[in-house]
Amino acid sequence: MTRSIIGAGLVVFTSMAAFGQPAAAPPAFEVASVKPVTPSADGRMFRSFGGDPGMVDYKNVTLRILLARAYAMKDYQITGPDWLETEGYDVTAKVPEGVPQDQIPAMLQTLLADRFQIKLHKETKTLPVYALTVAKGGPKLKESDPAIVAAIQAARAAAGRGGSGAPPPPPVPGKGPPPGAIMMMMSTNGMTLRGSMEMSRLVNAISNFMDRPVLDSTGLKGTYDIELSYMPDESSNFKGPMGPMTMPPGGAATGSGDARMGPPQDANAPVGNIFQALQSLGLKLEARRDPVEILVIDHANKAPTEN
Repeated sequence: MTRSIIGAGLVVFTSMAAFGQPAAAPPAFEVASVKPVTPSADGRMFRSFGGDPGMVDYKNVTLRILLARAYAMKDYQITGPDWLETEGYDVTAKVPEGVPQDQIPAMLQTLLADRFQIKLHKETKTLPVYALTVAKGGPKLKESDPAIVAAIQAARAAAGRGGSGAPPPPPVPGKGPPPGAIMMMMSTNGMTLRGSMEMSRLVNAISNFMDRPVLDSTGLKGTYDIELSYMPDESSNFKGPMGPMTMPPGGAATGSGDARMGPPQDANAPVGNIFQALQSLGLKLEARRDPVEILVIDHANKAPTEN
């Protein structure tokens, strides 16, 4: 009997010790800087996401964009104060040695909570969306070269391991974007999107310029060479002439990578809107209502705390 009582006491003591252990610290950058950006006098905008896997280097990004990257959401899934999409910030941070790239969103969450004193919660709302589906007659898509697909997968695998590979090369004039990158050219003549991509990346790209979320309902699993040109209309969030934007192959679904916006570029005027352009690829957008997870920002400071 005595031995049983002593054993039970040891179990209780061990359990209490376990409960007394401090919670693991949230993942964090080695060092980080967050600074407000002064708007340019001429109204021009430059926005970029650095490609060094050992660093986070974002220039002139909004808090809405930062939250979207931190929580793997699109900007339409984030609601809060109006200034979330107007105030710009420069964010520079060093990723600890050996930490894989897929830990960066969690570290970014920690950084934003600390510097902006963010309070938030998630909820689900039924919203108007577009579903990308296969049109009657089937898709009219060209499969990408297997060698290019292999290169894209290798680049993503290296990024996932936190590798130190150099960022993808910039586009070569007259030759289009490098393999795996998406080139988006906006001008007064319309918009052109070109690159080798899966349906998830196509949906991600066009979602950035539509008036509602776009969901992939095609069921297509391949990687395709896509060129899409159209004239934005009332269904688009087209805000005027801007220059080329390039997203490298290692970019996440939220549109990470190097994005530059500059003066308008000349382009051949496309025929039709986005709906008609997609039909030429054997695809179509269907308007409907679906449940969408929303990130609600209950509180955030406009001025980040000092670095």
